[in-house]
Amino acid sequence: MVFLACFSLQVMAEEVAGLYRGLVPVSDQSEESRDAGVRDALAQVLIKLTGNSTIMQSPRVQPFLTNPSAFVSGVGFRNLPALDNSDIDADERIGLDVSFDRRAVDQLIRQAELPVLPSNRPKLLVWIIRDDAVEGRDFVSPETAKAVVDSFDRAMKERGMPYMLPNFDLQDQLSLSVNEAWSLRADLIDPASERYDTDGWIALRFYTTSSGEVRGAWLYQSSGRRQLNDFRAAPGEAFMADAVGSLVDSLTRAYTYIPQLDTSQMLVKIAGVDSFADYQAVLAQLNKLELVDSVELFAVQGDQLTLAIEAEAGADLLRSALVRSRRFDSQPQLEGSNQLNFNWTGN
Repeated sequence: MVFLACFSLQVMAEEVAGLYRGLVPVSDQSEESRDAGVRDALAQVLIKLTGNSTIMQSPRVQPFLTNPSAFVSGVGFRNLPALDNSDIDADERIGLDVSFDRRAVDQLIRQAELPVLPSNRPKLLVWIIRDDAVEGRDFVSPETAKAVVDSFDRAMKERGMPYMLPNFDLQDQLSLSVNEAWSLRADLIDPASERYDTDGWIALRFYTTSSGEVRGAWLYQSSGRRQLNDFRAAPGEAFMADAVGSLVDSLTRAYTYIPQLDTSQMLVKIAGVDSFADYQAVLAQLNKLELVDSVELFAVQGDQLTLAIEAEAGADLLRSALVRSRRFDSQPQLEGSNQLNFNWTGN
């Protein structure tokens, strides 16, 4: 079941680091394990960059996987933390830490015409609710279900998605009950979430059937959209990786774009640039965006800059990327004009 509703789009974001780095478990430090680990780490990076967990199955990617080491800039072995409910000690879990060359990976993405999920991504507040056959319903937190939270955290980090959990303090308890959250009452979850500095929220509920299967649903809301979906997963705490996988795959489709080999130039007017420091900050912010290839000064009038920007995506995606940065307020376009207009907020 999928439900999607759209509202006016104005979301903010958090810059995500480590998108070109993969950390994967390996069985030992042999050359064979290293080669397999590099391939797995490249898959992890491509999934983070594209927002698509099935991207490695694409026939467009396969020709680039014959020599994944060609994309590596650094590699090393390290110990991984022990997993809960695992018989393997922490010093026995070996991981391969792989850094990939950003320019080489970006070229792969362009040549394969893969989608890109920008690094300035919405930060989400996550309410997790479980229904236990013995203990009943409760909010999942590090204090009530550390293993579930750790599993969720690993899954979100592997996808490069920023998030936070509620404080579960008295204010939260008075604002939202467990049963209200379990019912996915958006009219109650939304005001309870407003105290947190995030771009939207997710309410994720789950329970385990008598056969051990995990079933659940999640509701996502940001100022731009609302989406509801249900899921089923195999028994065990690893179910959270499956739940997060389907969740992120669904949510990121609205933010991805396919880089174009031939960029398009557009004029962008930015008002409120009162100083040279503002001018430098505007250029720095624009140059941080993956979809922007070049920025040139076209005209200056008072506190207004007009810039000629070459971008790998259309005007709509450029506009939403600038708004997500929190530094630009979108203004109406003049009738018959293709020029984008913004106010510089400098926040």
